[in-house]
Amino acid sequence: MKKQKQPILVVSIISLAVLFTTGFTVNSAIELHEGKKEAVSDQIWAVQVEADPGEEGRLKQDFEAAHGPYDETVKEGAADEVRKDAYGIDLDEDGYKEVVKGEDYVGDYFNIEQEASTTGGTTRRYIDISSQWSHGYVYEDMVVEGKAEIIETFSMDNLKPGEAALPDWHELF
Repeated sequence: MKKQKQPILVVSIISLAVLFTTGFTVNSAIELHEGKKEAVSDQIWAVQVEADPGEEGRLKQDFEAAHGPYDETVKEGAADEVRKDAYGIDLDEDGYKEVVKGEDYVGDYFNIEQEASTTGGTTRRYIDISSQWSHGYVYEDMVVEGKAEIIETFSMDNLKPGEAALPDWHELF
């Protein structure tokens, strides 16, 4: 009697690696009234979520940012020379420096709400952001291996938009 052949079942596991990467970068410098430049950091906010095979990774971000142009035409007592879409530094009646903005100026701010998580894998964050107005500075270079859950809010309000600035200009992207 012949022996029956048993079917061989081959199970193949398909793994899916999830990788999210995002970032925001602005290079900037401000020229002050006396011609001195005050450099700022590279303005980087970056995150990467990389899930191991069979694990979950998630990245959710909501951010808005603006950095309007600087107008070099402003001179002492010449606030009316600021272009509609720019800002300048002038002297007030007491001789102190003040910021003068055009009515269409978009503002100078960076706001982010972010959630990054993985059940297993690698989460990386690199932040190098500063304010030339408040001289505040945030630096972070972080790597988390394994399970991670990061929920954060960051707000840097430097200069408010002008009164005629389009409020939803950043939604063009």
